[in-house]
Amino acid sequence: MKISIIKLSFGIIPLVTALMFSFSVNAAGNEQALNNVKALLKADFHQPAREKDKSRRPLKMVEFLGVKPGMTVMDMGAGAGYSTEILSAAVGDEGKVYAQNNQHLVDMADGKIIARLYQRIKEGDLNNVNAVIWEMDDIPLENELDLVFWGNNIHDYYHTLGEQGTLEILQGVKQAMKSGAIFGIVDHVGIDGQDNASLHRIQPGMIADLLKKAGFRKAETSDIYVNPEDNHTLNVFNEGISGQTDRYFIKVVK
Repeated sequence: MKISIIKLSFGIIPLVTALMFSFSVNAAGNEQALNNVKALLKADFHQPAREKDKSRRPLKMVEFLGVKPGMTVMDMGAGAGYSTEILSAAVGDEGKVYAQNNQHLVDMADGKIIARLYQRIKEGDLNNVNAVIWEMDDIPLENELDLVFWGNNIHDYYHTLGEQGTLEILQGVKQAMKSGAIFGIVDHVGIDGQDNASLHRIQPGMIADLLKKAGFRKAETSDIYVNPEDNHTLNVFNEGISGQTDRYFIKVVK
């Protein structure tokens, strides 16, 4: 019996050591990503976005998502590229960021939004960013992405395409991700009884349910964007709440 116990102990010790080493490496990687973002926040070209930093909380976002240098990530529905810029810094020179928009975004505001993305990439020398025009349900990647971030946008697709159409988008994203990759989604909180489509909001439970149906697992949420002063009845673009909405932040694993 003693011999059995000793053998078991030798089997456990390397396993525990390996797990501790893996945790240490992951933590160190995320810490380096955070340091990269801290440097970005001080950069001259980023200063016009400093006001937006207050509501976007980039350091908390990168920490929760577990971004590490060298990752290949996609900023889904990148728009003018605020999150693209943050993720570009976080993954560093060895990493890669796909700043994805669709043709609808390209055509919005007479092209001013997409022009701002290109300007941001140029001014910041974001050489690890590849700005791409892909439709949401036609992401031409397979098992490539370590992380996907989709910010403040899933509501539009759910309210336009319904559950099935949104699931098709999520399943396409899943196909583009590596096994074990992270998918993070943020969106404006809506509540039952409101016209969430016109308010540009969505009920958190709907997002969680969609992700579960799409086959993602290990759901975790963060409270970094919670705002109890948002009563969820105003359009998110209303001056009284714009930039300060109560937002739901969830991450899942492929």
